[in-house]
Amino acid sequence: MAKSLDFKFLADEGFSFSITSILKKKGFNIKWVGDISPGISDMAVYNIAQNEDRIILTEDKDFGELAVRFKLKIRGVVILRISSKEKELRNERVVELLERFPEKLEGHLIIVDSQKFRFREL
Repeated sequence: MAKSLDFKFLADEGFSFSITSILKKKGFNIKWVGDISPGISDMAVYNIAQNEDRIILTEDKDFGELAVRFKLKIRGVVILRISSKEKELRNERVVELLERFPEKLEGHLIIVDSQKFRFREL
């Protein structure tokens, strides 16, 4: 069975830098777009994730549309839908997702909100 530490992640530039830092400290293989190519388009982010076989972490619903509506191939997409005012909850929910559901990271669009995780197969 896959473990979440086996996966590589790409955090979109608009994704929480705080969460990105927490995941790095926990040993996750994660890159933040702001460090590698600030200001690039969503499609360029998607291409990096695709070329490097990374799961996208984002707060931008457009990535879900690229994966579902346009059926672009991608390892997986996680969209965080919790207000930035709820910093602790945001941190907890993302870590909980990665630790509890590693088998669902690949091949899914995952919506993370304050109450539940929604999984849609890609």
